[in-house]
Amino acid sequence: QSRGDERRLVTELDRARQDLQRARGQIVSLEALQQVALGQVKGKVVEWLANHQLGGRPRLAQQLNVEPGWDRAVETVLGSYLEAVCVDGLDSIAGLLDSLQVGQVTFVGGGTAPGGQVSADGTLLSRVQGPEAVESLLVGIIAVETVAEALSRRGSLRPGESIITRDGVWVGRNWLRVSRERDEHAGVLGREKDIRALRDSVRDAEQRVRTLETELDDLRRNVVALDARRDELQASVNRLHRDHVTARGELESLRARARQTALRLEQIGGEQQEVAAQIARDEEEIRAGRQRLAAGLERLGALDARRGDLERERDGLRAALAAARDRSAADQAALQATAIKVESQRSTLASLQTALERLRGQSEQFVAQQATVREQLTVGEAPLEALQRELEGHLAARLAIEKELAAARVAVEAADEELRRLDEARVGLERRVEEARASLDEVKLSAQEARVRREGLAEQFASTRFELEAVVAGLTDEASVAAWEQTLAEITARIERLGAVNLASIDELKEQTERKEYLDRQFADLSEALNTLDQAIRSIDRETRTRFQDTFDRINTGLQQKFPRLFAGGNAYLELVGEDVLSAGVAVMARPPGKRNSTINQLSGGEKALTAVALVFSIFELNPAPFCLLDEVDAPLDENNVGRFCDIVKDMSERVQFIFITHNKSTMELAGQLIGVTMTEPGVSRLVAVDVDEAVRMAAM
Repeated sequence: QSRGDERRLVTELDRARQDLQRARGQIVSLEALQQVALGQVKGKVVEWLANHQLGGRPRLAQQLNVEPGWDRAVETVLGSYLEAVCVDGLDSIAGLLDSLQVGQVTFVGGGTAPGGQVSADGTLLSRVQGPEAVESLLVGIIAVETVAEALSRRGSLRPGESIITRDGVWVGRNWLRVSRERDEHAGVLGREKDIRALRDSVRDAEQRVRTLETELDDLRRNVVALDARRDELQASVNRLHRDHVTARGELESLRARARQTALRLEQIGGEQQEVAAQIARDEEEIRAGRQRLAAGLERLGALDARRGDLERERDGLRAALAAARDRSAADQAALQATAIKVESQRSTLASLQTALERLRGQSEQFVAQQATVREQLTVGEAPLEALQRELEGHLAARLAIEKELAAARVAVEAADEELRRLDEARVGLERRVEEARASLDEVKLSAQEARVRREGLAEQFASTRFELEAVVAGLTDEASVAAWEQTLAEITARIERLGAVNLASIDELKEQTERKEYLDRQFADLSEALNTLDQAIRSIDRETRTRFQDTFDRINTGLQQKFPRLFAGGNAYLELVGEDVLSAGVAVMARPPGKRNSTINQLSGGEKALTAVALVFSIFELNPAPFCLLDEVDAPLDENNVGRFCDIVKDMSERVQFIFITHNKSTMELAGQLIGVTMTEPGVSRLVAVDVDEAVRMAAM
């Protein structure tokens, strides 16, 4: 709302300034006309008044206040007295009159008459308020509305009296004066009223402008205070948002623990039911066992009588069983030893048979190889020396190739250096090509202009029915286009000077002179405004260049620091493409360790991503925000690059809150809060939030 009020006040202030400027312009125009009408512009009299400190004194017309509608009558009666200079007293200027050699000037003295109300006699003096000298100038002049009334009252006039009508018809007893020509004093009083009204409006407008400027300054200070308050509230909102996120994470962890506790309670309830069922079964078994115990006790009593016989029988059976077990163990040991011997003999026999078969095969191979070797020995001794020589030749060729390879490597490095130099030359040639294109465009424009002029000349020749060849053939050696053009201009000026005589040219000259002076002042104001605007533009350009260069240098420094850290080496920097800072492009020059790439297209997807991350983090550190959102930035990176990416994110997380989307486990280990999306049922997604620190504490418990 304050900004809306500010825009409204700015609009009103601009409108008020425009009205003020318009009123000032009108005042300047009217004052210029008034000065001409009152003889305050040029002349010997004006110089004489200025030399005697009287140039600033007001004229009589400027001191009069005439009743509306009677301006024409007063102007008719006073005439040249309207130009009279108002002084405090005529005695003060009596000694100055001798120095006035040329010209005519009228002085009036005295204070302001206290009248100004319409008297009963209806004189013209009663309709005028001004200096006391006006009374002597307007005495005996009766003011009436119409000419008929003036003529009807003409017979009752006394000596020295006359009648003036509203529209300026002046009637005496035996004379009548009327003037319908517009002289230099026409409209002086009305113009003076307009000037006074405009001055009042200018004062009101200036007061309005000052009031609006004060209100605008107060409102802007209020807006600045509100902006500061908003920044404080925004910081508080960010802090509360972080607290809210923390509390939300704790709440989610508590909810997870509550859900786990509820599940545990459900499990305990189920286990409790199972324990109750087991207790019931155990009690049933206990009851059945007690019944069996009672039955067993009854049988035990019956069997006690047979216990002795059964115990003796048991002892005999145990002794027989022990003897049988001993015999069985001895028999099993003997059987096992026999089986082991048989298996050993079988394995030995199988290995011997296998070895025998292998020896037979080797014997056959040896016999074949012996025959082959003997045959090769007979035929291979001859080319052995040739092969030795061929081997030495190959070794020498290998040494030569290695030397050539070393020279080629040196040449490749020189070619790379030459390629860089040629790239620099290409950039310079491109600039020269652009300059040549600009020159070509200028030449095309010149050619187009010449073509248009030629077509115009052809049309002129066609309209005058002259032949170009005949005209060219008739030209003399002294012919000059510049001289002809000058002669044509002189003749045209002479023809224009011989136009019809304008009888109103003097009045028009005065009006045009006044308008020229007004336009000159307007031109001076516009020129001053243009100079101010040019200075503002240059100041803005300087500030823009300074701030852009400072921002560019700081981002370039950040990129040069972060790129080697993300790549474990290499170098990267920013470069301006163009001469002008404000219109130049920005190129990213990146070279990872172990690569000699010339364009960014030669980098892999992961290298491009890390280069972009280094640049974005450099810009982000220059103008940080409350949080930074990273959407699967680590997707194209391998494990080593992911580790370095995580290190730089971990360092920056001390100053900036990061929110990142990732599928990488190493990146997930950085997070303090994990929020996952799972689909337990087809088509139904559910968020799962995990507080990593709380999960670690729960796992430790």
